[in-house]
Amino acid sequence: MFYVYTSKYSTFIIYFITTIILARILTPEDIGIYTVASVFVGLGQVLREFGINNYIIQEKDLTAERIRAAFTLNLLFGWGIALVMYFARTPIGNFYENEAVSDVIGLLCINFLLVPIGAITFAHIRREMRFKHTMIIQIGSSLVSAVVGVSAALAGESYRSLVWSAIAGTLTSVLLTLVFRPPGVLLLPGFREIPHVFTFCRYAGSSTLISHMGNSAPDLIIGKILDMNAVGIFGRAVGAISIFSKVIMEGLVGIMFPRFSKQHRDGGIDKHQYLILSSSITALAWPFYAILALLSEPVIYILFGKTWLESAPILSILCINAILLYAISLVDQVLISTGRIRISFRLNVTVHTLNVIAILLSAHYGLIWVAVAMTCVSIIKLVIYQIVGQRALDIGFSSFATIYRKSMLLTVMTSIPSLVVILMGGNASLIYLPNMLMLILVTGLSWIAAGWLLKLPLFDEIIKILSHINRYRLNGKS
Repeated sequence: MFYVYTSKYSTFIIYFITTIILARILTPEDIGIYTVASVFVGLGQVLREFGINNYIIQEKDLTAERIRAAFTLNLLFGWGIALVMYFARTPIGNFYENEAVSDVIGLLCINFLLVPIGAITFAHIRREMRFKHTMIIQIGSSLVSAVVGVSAALAGESYRSLVWSAIAGTLTSVLLTLVFRPPGVLLLPGFREIPHVFTFCRYAGSSTLISHMGNSAPDLIIGKILDMNAVGIFGRAVGAISIFSKVIMEGLVGIMFPRFSKQHRDGGIDKHQYLILSSSITALAWPFYAILALLSEPVIYILFGKTWLESAPILSILCINAILLYAISLVDQVLISTGRIRISFRLNVTVHTLNVIAILLSAHYGLIWVAVAMTCVSIIKLVIYQIVGQRALDIGFSSFATIYRKSMLLTVMTSIPSLVVILMGGNASLIYLPNMLMLILVTGLSWIAAGWLLKLPLFDEIIKILSHINRYRLNGKS
C-alpha cells in the first residue's frame, strides 16, 4: 500500500498541477477536440489489450508458453489496430466536421506501436505484486508526460500539446518497464497457447470494450449533437469527479485485483476483508462527493477559473451519480478475479446499453439532462450489482445495510459545516482560497470526529497502520 499510494498520490499531484496549468492555457474547444479523438483511440487501446493483461494477473497456471502467446496477441492487436485507426482518422474527422480530430487520432496511433512492447511485462510485474517497480514506472511516466505537455502548450501547440504529452508518457513507461523486466519473461512470440489465452480474453476483453464505450458515450454523443465546446465543459465536470478515483480507487484496485485473484487461487475471497473495504470506500467517497456537490461552483472557480463555471451544476449532479456507484465499486473486481467473466460481461452490456440510450434521449435538451439521465441509470446499476455481489460473495444484505447506514450518517455529519457556510454567506465567500482552506480543515475535523463516534472499521485500520509505523520507527532507532 505504501508503494501503490505513493505512486498514486505522486502521479495525482503531477496530473492535478498539470491540469490546472493547461486549463489556463488551452480552451474548452482544445480540450473537447482531444477528448473526442481520445475516445476513439481509447477504444483501440481496449481492443489492443482485450483482457490480456487481466489474464496474466489472474491465470493460475501461467507458463512461459502462455506468456509468449499473450505477447503475440497483444502485438497483433496493437499493430493491426494502429493501421486501422490511421486509415479511419479521416472519416471520423469528417463525421464530426473537424479536421483537428483526424490530426489527433493519426498522431496517437504511435502509442499503438509502443504499448504492446511493454504491456505483458508490466502485467507480470503487477501479478508478482512488485509495487515498488510499478511506482517508479508510473511516476516517471507521469512526470515526463506533464513536462512535455506543459512545454508544448506554452509553445503554442494548443490541442496537440496533449498528444505530445500522451506519447512521451507512453514511451517512458515502456522503457522503464523493460528495465524492470522479470527474469524469464522474454519478448518472444508464441502460438501454441493462443486458444487458451483467448478463451479468457474473449469475455474479459469484450466486457472492457463495452465499459469503455458506455463511459465514453457522453463525449461521442455530445460532440455530435452539440459541439466540441460542450464536450470540454462536460469533460471538465467528469475530470473533477475523477479526483477521488485517482487519489483513492486506482491505487486500491491496483492492490485488490491481484489480491482477490490470489485469494481465489488459494481457496476463496476473504468476506470479512471485503466488507471492511466496502465500509472504508463509502466512508471516504460519500462525504467527499456530497461536499463536492455542495461546493461545486467555488471548487471549479478556484481550480480551473471562471471560464469553466458552466461545469458546476453538471458536477453537482454527477456527484450524486458517483455516490451511487461507489457503493458497488468492487463487485466487478470480484467477478473477474473469481473467473465469473461471462456474468461481468452480461452486466456490462446491460448497464452500458441503458446508459447510451439515456444519453441519446437527453443530449438534445442540454448537458444537465445528460447528467440526470446517467444518474438514473446508475440507480438501476446499483440495484443489479448489489444483488449480484451478495450472491457472488454469499453475504446477506444486512451486513451491507449496516455499512450504508453508518456511511450515510457520516456523510450528513461531515456536510454540516459546508451547509452552514452556504446558508449564511452563499458560495461567493468560498471563491477566496483562504476561506475554502479553512472550510476544508473544519470539514476534515468533522469527518474524523464523526467517524470516531460511529466506530467505523476504517478508523480501526488507520490505528493499526499508525501502530505499525510507530513500531517500525522504534525498531529502526534500536
